[in-house]
Amino acid sequence: MKARSFPTCIAVDWRKILDMSPRDYRLYLQELRRPMPTEFAIHALNYKTLAAVLLIGVVPLLLVGMAVYFLGKDRMSRLAALGATSLAVIIGLLGVWQLSAIRLTADATTLTVGGGAYSVSVPMAQIDHAGARRRLPGSDDTALGLRTHGIGMPGLSLGWFRTGKGKAFAAVTDPAKVVILPTTAGYTLLVSPEDPDAFLAALRRL
Repeated sequence: MKARSFPTCIAVDWRKILDMSPRDYRLYLQELRRPMPTEFAIHALNYKTLAAVLLIGVVPLLLVGMAVYFLGKDRMSRLAALGATSLAVIIGLLGVWQLSAIRLTADATTLTVGGGAYSVSVPMAQIDHAGARRRLPGSDDTALGLRTHGIGMPGLSLGWFRTGKGKAFAAVTDPAKVVILPTTAGYTLLVSPEDPDAFLAALRRL
């Protein structure tokens, strides 16, 4: 499992510390002792998602821009071609940013799923650890249905979906590695870490 802890880099302001009340100093020490979040690999930026961004959002606009540029004879056609090409580049960059922003991080208090335009942070106290499980191969347990607000493309389901058991927030890149995390917040989390069994074991230790 590719899980890593973020390095701790703390700049100490001794003047501020000396001016603290005893209560504030105790809170400061508690903050220093808090474990750093652990990130679990989810691989949203993969060849399927990159191909989808290119084929759906970038290539069609580039083809339109090229057609307008070569078929048009006036200045407005050239400007339209430039606009279509610029829009294709922007869509491509936004797509790569969204895919690279997707994370699965956990610490002793919070689990954060997703990133970019779609993410949720759930307190660990609201996760049903006893009900957390890996979806069995071939099972339709909490299968994703209607997408209500999110992204759906080959290699990625991200955002809010309906399932046979209610509402779910998903960050799934591999249907064979789905982990189901029931919560008391009115929805279920569906994630696909690179190593589902190791992720579940780490989650139960937190």
